[in-house]
Amino acid sequence: MTRFAALMLAAFLLSGTAAGAATLKPAATVADGQILLGDLFDGLTPELAVRPVLTAPDPGRRVNLDAPALSRIAASNGIDWRASGGADRVTVERASVEVTNSTIVDSLRQALRDAGAGDGVDVLLDNRTLSLFLPTGNDATVRVENLAYDPQRGRLSAEIVAPATGPEVTRQPVGARAVDMVELPALSRRMAQGEVISDADITWVRQPRDRVQAGVVFEASEMIGKTVRRAVAPNQAVYVRDVREPVVVAKGQAVTILLKTNAMTLTASGKALSDGAQGELVRIVDTSSSRGI
Repeated sequence: MTRFAALMLAAFLLSGTAAGAATLKPAATVADGQILLGDLFDGLTPELAVRPVLTAPDPGRRVNLDAPALSRIAASNGIDWRASGGADRVTVERASVEVTNSTIVDSLRQALRDAGAGDGVDVLLDNRTLSLFLPTGNDATVRVENLAYDPQRGRLSAEIVAPATGPEVTRQPVGARAVDMVELPALSRRMAQGEVISDADITWVRQPRDRVQAGVVFEASEMIGKTVRRAVAPNQAVYVRDVREPVVVAKGQAVTILLKTNAMTLTASGKALSDGAQGELVRIVDTSSSRGI
């Protein structure tokens, strides 16, 4: 074998450890703490595909690798790949199990009740968007530790540990307001003036007790069977002034004026000057004399 042929054979054998015609993946999701070459490129040998090259982002996070970073990775690992332009990039996301904000709030609420707070006390986290991301394979659960509750100030602090059982993966300190809530009847749909409220139109909303204003309806019985005075938005507290007994005499409606005594009975034609419900006084005008009564 000539020296030139030997060199060509050696080059061929070396190139066998690299990927021929490797192509870039647009995105990847990794489950553990490392990014492998196979997460970034297609067309690699099995040995190269499992080679770790970078630390993966935290669970639930992502990292963008641009063309210069990918070129350095390819060159340092003997991969036959060249960037086609500055737009070449790979987005790598770390797979995760999400502990939602509602799960955290529910756990804090239950811990408060276990500590003796009333059932009406609710929790409003200082960080309303807080959620936790755990590595895959963990349960999306939490437990509450080191709870401190000040009922006078309506404040609490605690540590959220995830998952609830097994080895601790993460621990997050939290602060929150402890709010005494009240349930109020509300309309389940938008209702127009004059519509009669039925059982099916009632839903319930929760509000902080200290934000409930005077004149709010507290019982559904104060609404059912009554009509809406004006258009009322759904899922909001209803005020006494918003509802009334059904109108039996409408403004402008023709009415009969009746005066009756033991000795006589007089009638006249009239017109209502305002709406009136059962039992309400309504001003009318005598249509023959135009005098108000």
